[in-house]
Amino acid sequence: MKNLIPTAFLLLLSSFSHSQDITFSSDQVEQGNEIYVQHCQICHGTNLDNGQFATPIKGFFFEMNWGGRTLGELARFTWEEMPEGNGKLLNVEEYIATVAFILSKNNIEASDTPMSEDFDALDGIMLPF
Repeated sequence: MKNLIPTAFLLLLSSFSHSQDITFSSDQVEQGNEIYVQHCQICHGTNLDNGQFATPIKGFFFEMNWGGRTLGELARFTWEEMPEGNGKLLNVEEYIATVAFILSKNNIEASDTPMSEDFDALDGIMLPF
């Protein structure tokens, strides 16, 4: 029985990917930047952490809020809730691009592989914070 707990824990951990599995393209970051300026900057600020009307989405506060959670949770929250009170304003592709932009501003590098638009697939990827 003692061996079951560590084995179950390892199986649970192995079901999640690590931060190196977070992929998004520089094209998504560029598109996300444009969307951020149009729809997000007014609340979150020009630097993603200096807005007057919303919490920082860069740096320590963001990392503390999203640490231990999945990329799917972040993407789904952004799609369902942002802009505040007006979720699902944009299409999923635009929300994913915005998440890619936010992650790039939190020191995660773009790759050649675009981020998936499948929230369920993103649920298996842990954020590195």
